[in-house]
Amino acid sequence: MKKQIYVFVDASGSMNEMGKAHLQRNLCRFLSELPSINEQKYAEIDFLYFLWSSSIVQIVTQDNEDFPAINSQGTSELCTLLEMLRGILNSRQQHRVLLLTDGHFSNSLITNFKQGFTSFPNLIMRTVATGADADLVKLKKMSTNESVYLPENISAAVDSVCFGTDERVACPETVNKIQLQKTIRNVRGLG
Repeated sequence: MKKQIYVFVDASGSMNEMGKAHLQRNLCRFLSELPSINEQKYAEIDFLYFLWSSSIVQIVTQDNEDFPAINSQGTSELCTLLEMLRGILNSRQQHRVLLLTDGHFSNSLITNFKQGFTSFPNLIMRTVATGADADLVKLKKMSTNESVYLPENISAAVDSVCFGTDERVACPETVNKIQLQKTIRNVRGLG
């Protein structure tokens, strides 16, 4: 059975700025090409694309398999996204979600959004920062493991959603601390 990844593309008015809508369209194009780039790795993945603003509609590719231009207007409602996800999620299955957005939401909306998923422990959600003005702090809060990916790292976001866990991403240790720990392990004969 194929793994499904739900890709929600922010279609709010802020996506008209700085070429964000074009970036999102190109990110969707890239995602659709992943199975042909690495058939072994991505053959069992099925991407489902949705435009998300005050309502959510599935993106239908054109006759030539290309994605239509994204018409951005209005606001992207987190409560609309939450209701959509509640409708497709169940507590037994693993669910995978990618959000392509700039993260321009209030902290209280993000908190309510996150609280809406407490009954879905098998949800893995990653955010991909869209645009130079993306709010990385808020996007980090929206991800189920508090990570955020830049557009150039979208394949890492896909790998994290498909093959990763929801363990928090830890900051790397300093080189000195790593060397000290290695020295201690060697002295103790563990290393």
